[in-house]
Amino acid sequence: MKHIDEPGAVAAIENARCISLTTFKKDRTAVSTPIWFNILDGKIVVTTEAEAWKTKRIANNPQVQFATCSLRGKVTGPTFHATARVLPATELPRVMAAKKRRYFTARLIQLMPSKRDQVAIEITPVR
Repeated sequence: MKHIDEPGAVAAIENARCISLTTFKKDRTAVSTPIWFNILDGKIVVTTEAEAWKTKRIANNPQVQFATCSLRGKVTGPTFHATARVLPATELPRVMAAKKRRYFTARLIQLMPSKRDQVAIEITPVR
């Protein structure tokens, strides 16, 4: 897998439908997950459940990697190093609105009631 650290990381993924987000356990084991994303203000943003393991791993270690991938998670592009952080709850509506605009399925999912809290995560490529 080719690793690239450059400012062009966001531009390299902007036309992709999905990215593979790799987070790291406390023992440094990598865990990759295909996830929908958006680009807002030049930053990559994703949403996930507040109690998801990826959210917990990011809280413990903000260092992540991402690459374009298929919906099943097969990496299709170069890997980029980044840092991730959970955004304040006030940012969630804006990120969710962008997600619904980009992904029709996200609109359908929002119609189903859920008791699980969502969070927005910002991913910033490392130069």
